[in-house]
Amino acid sequence: MKKMLLLLLITPVLIFAKTYMAKIEPFDTFNVYAQKAGQIVYLDKNDENKIINKKIVQIDDELDRITLKNYQEQLGLYEKEFKIKNSNYEKFKTIRGKSAFDKDDKLIEVINLKISISSLKNSIAELKDSIKKKSITIKNLYLKSYTVNKMDYVNIGTKIAELYDVSSSKIVVYVLKEDLKDIKKKKVFIDGKLSDAKVIKKDITVDPKYMTSYKVEIKSSIKEFGKVVNVEFR
Repeated sequence: MKKMLLLLLITPVLIFAKTYMAKIEPFDTFNVYAQKAGQIVYLDKNDENKIINKKIVQIDDELDRITLKNYQEQLGLYEKEFKIKNSNYEKFKTIRGKSAFDKDDKLIEVINLKISISSLKNSIAELKDSIKKKSITIKNLYLKSYTVNKMDYVNIGTKIAELYDVSSSKIVVYVLKEDLKDIKKKKVFIDGKLSDAKVIKKDITVDPKYMTSYKVEIKSSIKEFGKVVNVEFR
């Protein structure tokens, strides 16, 4: 009796020879985190428990956009100034009688302005990146739940939402060693019926939880998430 109980504890997913019990799950799970700090100005709780193809979160970027506009205007003026000064320098350096010191002084003006333009371009690129990261858009993903609310202030790394890829499903089973061999070549039967499921991953090391079993992941088109099924490999 003790020996039978030990066997059940070691291999809880085995029902009888070659048949395993498993649960149908979404193919993948994603957690979305804030990449920039700020106050959430857009978030719609009605989007929860739906497949979404749109923006789900907007962090306040008004100041970033104002600063970006000012930087872009400033860049335009700098570039005009550079064009004039560079043209003047090209003419100045050909004038006879001008000392090398005077020519170098004009060149330094051009170089310093070029450095300022490069620095401003970097600042513009950083602002554009910040604006982009403050808007979170998803495509064809199931929005399970938000972990924040509209008007919350979030820091970098704050969890925003939990998402699922429900375009297909995943079934994880823990098989015995004798079933692991050539398992990717075997047909998958679910609840006794041949399915379109395919083995996509197999772990050749023993699972730390189920000590005599090996983890196998199956991709399936069945979308009855949460349903417990019997799986066979033939």
